Amino acid sequence: MTWKDAFNSTPYKLYLALNLIALVGFVLLLPGFFNDVIQPKPGIQLNDWFMNLFEPRDWSTFIFIIIFAAPALFFLTNFRNPEAVLLSLQCYVIVNYMRVASIYLFTLEAPDGLIALNDPFLAKVAYGGNAVFVKDLFFSGHTSTLAIVYFIEKRKSLKTILLLLTIIIGLLLIWQRVHYTIDIIGAWVITWLVFKAIQHINSRSFLID
Repeated sequence: MTWKDAFNSTPYKLYLALNLIALVGFVLLLPGFFNDVIQPKPGIQLNDWFMNLFEPRDWSTFIFIIIFAAPALFFLTNFRNPEAVLLSLQCYVIVNYMRVASIYLFTLEAPDGLIALNDPFLAKVAYGGNAVFVKDLFFSGHTSTLAIVYFIEKRKSLKTILLLLTIIIGLLLIWQRVHYTIDIIGAWVITWLVFKAIQHINSRSFLID
């Protein structure tokens, strides 16, 4: 499918518009959700034996580079593929709305020894300027974002690179004690389920107008 085909497809245009609207709504929702709902809500602190194997260390710079470089690499190589672009947007929107639900339902307290992630984008957009918000836990948004582009990518060489980067960012988040191990595992599982579901829906809808 070319972009000309995509914009001649009513289902494709509808899916694209709905997901862009949902994305804007999600961004507007975040500051109030994190600061007014989750921050005062009591959570559970987990004893993570795997995390305890590592002495906490600040990996913010490396995490910041990976979280922007990996999706950028994906879109630079897939910008002519409207199916991949839409699928990535759909997965990102659905996964992040599921994160909002899971963070509320399974609220966790930050691990002991946490080193706050220095991410100016998250601080400004998601946390409303609160750079030290530490209860954005189950499940990991950084990991799920990279997992999305990994699952969608079809080129073997790039897929391998994205896999390695997704694994690395998960380990760095645990090492810095920004996320529990279960946050990383949960991100992989939930993102894969969302990816497979949306892939199935798309194959039966917008490809046929």
